[in-house]
Amino acid sequence: MVLLVNHATPFSPVLICTLLQAVAVQVSIFSTVTIYNVYLPPNAPLNFRELQELIDQLLSPFILLGDLNAHHLLWGCQDVNSRGKVIEKLLTELDLTLLNDGSNTYFHSPTQSFSTIDLSICSPALLLDLTWSVLGNPLGSDHFPVVISYATPIACATLRQPRWKFDQADWETFRTQADITEDMVSSG
Repeated sequence: MVLLVNHATPFSPVLICTLLQAVAVQVSIFSTVTIYNVYLPPNAPLNFRELQELIDQLLSPFILLGDLNAHHLLWGCQDVNSRGKVIEKLLTELDLTLLNDGSNTYFHSPTQSFSTIDLSICSPALLLDLTWSVLGNPLGSDHFPVVISYATPIACATLRQPRWKFDQADWETFRTQADITEDMVSSG
């Protein structure tokens, strides 16, 4: 398992104590967010307590990503499996937010079927700051890349065109001050 971070992004690794296959990193973009990547093999047993112990270690705010191999109608699957029930319980009891919108994230070639086994979960404080989508091209994998974007009001404000009130300027004082400054520069 790997978690890649752009070399220009400030980050630091986060140590977690778990028997699950998981890695974590804290990144600073507009704010500091901890990103956890988890892989739950399809045939390995999974229980609520194991995931709860992992969640208890998470530094908030966080985004928990992973191939959880969990099926549930809540995130767009056609069926519900025991893992899906565990994840549903986790979301409900720990007041976590699921970012998935029902889009398929996985293509199973033997059965030619799609499902949503890659989940993106975050702390509630991040819900309004994040957008979630799936790329339409799996780029050679059987999993479709998930794109999570972080948008803040600060980022939006920088896109606003500057406005000046030219009609309210005191142009005579400006000219006088500009002439004084010009005289000081040329005589200096």
